Amino acid sequence: MKTEEKMRWIPVTERLPKDEDYVLVSFENSTLPDIGRYEENEEGGAFYPGDDECSYIHYGLFVNAWMPLPEPYKE
Repeated sequence: MKTEEKMRWIPVTERLPKDEDYVLVSFENSTLPDIGRYEENEEGGAFYPGDDECSYIHYGLFVNAWMPLPEPYKE
């Protein structure tokens, strides 16, 4: 993946992350991004806060875009 692609917001209407990926998420109804995960099942896919069992929708937050997390720091 190109650096430019890693550093841009990807609208959920364009594409979704891979199943069980942790990503940075943006919301249409909140100004602060969050680290969440994307999970798919037989009913479709949803974004979840961290390791939470309830999706963002449960909390009234609507993900509109996401981006891959940066690589962890290494000396």
